[in-house]
Amino acid sequence: MILSKLRIPDMMIRWLDHVPIAVMGALLAQELLVSDGRVDPAGHLLELIAAVPAFLTAFLTKSLFATVIVGILTLIGLRILI
Repeated sequence: MILSKLRIPDMMIRWLDHVPIAVMGALLAQELLVSDGRVDPAGHLLELIAAVPAFLTAFLTKSLFATVIVGILTLIGLRILI
């Protein structure tokens, strides 16, 4: 409500557009690469493999719903196969 009355410079708006992506990247990196407080990508190998098609889906469709569905289905498929 307070910010609706302010004129925010275009450069600040462009910078703020990147904040959600940076936060999501940090959360995903923490979840995919850290195990027991140490960097251990091998500890989450299936999740890392499932992240590849999910990232491709996100890049191509820009759809959060499609990305989540592809990631979940890929992980389910990998867990069934392995």
